[in-house]
Amino acid sequence: MTYSTITVIGSLNYDLVTYTKAVPEGGETYQANSFENHIGGKGLNEAIATSRLSGKQSKCHVRMIGNVGNDSFGKELKQALVNSGVDTKYVKTLEKQSSGVAVIIVEEESGENRILITAGANGELCPTKEEYETYFPKDVDGAQFVILQNEYPDTVKSIEWLKANRQKINIAYNPSPFKPEFISQQFWSKIDFLIINEGEALSVASKLLTDEENAKFNKTIKLDKVEGFSDLADKLQEMINPDNVSTVIITMGSKGSIFTSRNAKSTFVKSHKVENVVDTTGAGDTFFGGVVSQLANGSSIEKAVEFATKASSLVIQKKGAAESIPTLEEINKYI
Repeated sequence: MTYSTITVIGSLNYDLVTYTKAVPEGGETYQANSFENHIGGKGLNEAIATSRLSGKQSKCHVRMIGNVGNDSFGKELKQALVNSGVDTKYVKTLEKQSSGVAVIIVEEESGENRILITAGANGELCPTKEEYETYFPKDVDGAQFVILQNEYPDTVKSIEWLKANRQKINIAYNPSPFKPEFISQQFWSKIDFLIINEGEALSVASKLLTDEENAKFNKTIKLDKVEGFSDLADKLQEMINPDNVSTVIITMGSKGSIFTSRNAKSTFVKSHKVENVVDTTGAGDTFFGGVVSQLANGSSIEKAVEFATKASSLVIQKKGAAESIPTLEEINKYI
């Protein structure tokens, strides 16, 4: 039996969230209202989403490459991956380092948050050439995808090594958090599957396109958002690698998303309306994982986006990121 392989390289974080009416000044102590802890990090969220949404009978092997510290947070992060069916063979435990942590203070009345991120073990995720050779052996049967984001130091080096040595592997990339220094035509041409939100799409365009082109897209977007971002998606699709899946998706929050590829003209997909939005954290990572899992299992891009749209609409009805990601079985019941 031939299996597809999805490898996620990225961050694993432990989120410590405090909810309060007010934020204390320097030297002041204030009584907060509640506290929550959640597992997270874009890498972990994407790996869990991809695995859960592939289903228990899937012919898709989902792996995670990342680092955790030798602490209780690291053990919990790694176990969460295992519980979701993710292969953790290449998740290293660093003996003299803490796991990545995000300390979050949320002002309840305004919803405004303040976030302090300590990279910890994530900051040391810099694979060697020898390690890449181990992770990605030659002559592997079945479709291969690598999911990447910008929450670890070596995203650019990962992409460069893969394109130089394993051209057939589909590089699926979400440039978040956005780093303008990464954006160049040479770099962009190595991406096979690009997923970005509206703001990221405009930021990318500002770096890659002429002032005249950007002015034209911005004008169209102001008049008709769907038409404008559809045109921009088509333009960005022309600039990425044409040899593999060559697909661009622009997500538009509660409005929906637009996808385009070499085999499909730009298409707008409406979001699923949800009456009670509880927490949007993790919705984007779930959408990303949902699309890739479906493509790796042989679905068309149209069906993959429709599936991922349903999956992300379930996520926002629960608190937390990884904890709220549904399974394939839950999606099938929802459908």
